[in-house]
Amino acid sequence: MADVHDVAAAVLHATGPESPMKLQKLLYYAQAWHLAKYDEPMFDARIEAWRRGPVVPEVYHRHRFQTRVGEWDEGDPRGLSDRERAVVDDVVDRYGKFSRHELSDMAHAEGPWREARGDLPESEPSSAPLSNEAMARYFRRLFRDPEQAFADAVASVRLEGLDVPAETERTMRAVAAGELTVEDAIAREIEAIRNR
Repeated sequence: MADVHDVAAAVLHATGPESPMKLQKLLYYAQAWHLAKYDEPMFDARIEAWRRGPVVPEVYHRHRFQTRVGEWDEGDPRGLSDRERAVVDDVVDRYGKFSRHELSDMAHAEGPWREARGDLPESEPSSAPLSNEAMARYFRRLFRDPEQAFADAVASVRLEGLDVPAETERTMRAVAAGELTVEDAIAREIEAIRNR
């Protein structure tokens, strides 16, 4: 398991100077994707559900008075395994283009942060930990194969005691396979409702 300071150093090595808030979100995504892909945490430092999204307090307390973080002297990117470094690189490729506020908004919309905060309003402070299980579960579903994603969606609807019409199933399969965009699927369903 990597040291969180080595992960922070690796993130900054890949991105260059960043705002503390963006560094925090990239650490969260590195942990989440590592959990989803390998079913084990990348680092053991606690991630908490703060107002601005997920935060690693152990890292926060070292950068809290900075407006920009250029390097992380407490860590060394060479401390990461090839697998851990690959996850960091994937996370930077996927999320590095977003601003700190966009990343914060994204994290607020995701299950792990919301689950940790429960019914607490977004404006209220919290030190509730994000669950490794919640992060693994939420992010694992983002890279399942299309057929499994489709089967899981249909099973969820049926657990609610509802049926999925055959035409809706065909539309969902087409979206899952990448043959139909979500926008086209919505348009198709609206047209079907109009014709009923």
